[in-house]
Amino acid sequence: MTSASGATAISDHSAFWKKTISIDLDTGERLVLRSPQDALYALVSDWPVNGGVHQQRAIDFCRAWLAGRMPAETVRQAFILAALEAGVPLHDDEDGAEAAVVNPPV
Repeated sequence: MTSASGATAISDHSAFWKKTISIDLDTGERLVLRSPQDALYALVSDWPVNGGVHQQRAIDFCRAWLAGRMPAETVRQAFILAALEAGVPLHDDEDGAEAAVVNPPV
C-alpha cells in the first residue's frame, strides 16, 4: 500500500503472514490464521483464557496493525506469545510442513 507521498504503509489490510499459524480450540476445531485480522478475531472470540498480559498485548498489536502502526510479522510474534501464555495448542507452519510448538507451562 502506498500513500499519496509515495511512502509504503506498514499495514495492508489484505496482507497475509509469510507463514500461517494453526491453533486447536477446546471444541476440537482447528483454526488456521493467516493474518493479524484472523489473530484478532481468535483473541477476542475464541480465546480460552481471558486477561493474560500477552493476550492483551497481542490484541493491542493487532489493533495497531489495523491502524497502520505495526508490521504484520511483529503481530504474529505477539500472537505466538499469547498462545504460549494461554496454553493454546499452536502449530507454526515452517516451510510448508506443519511443526508443533511445545507450550511450556506459564
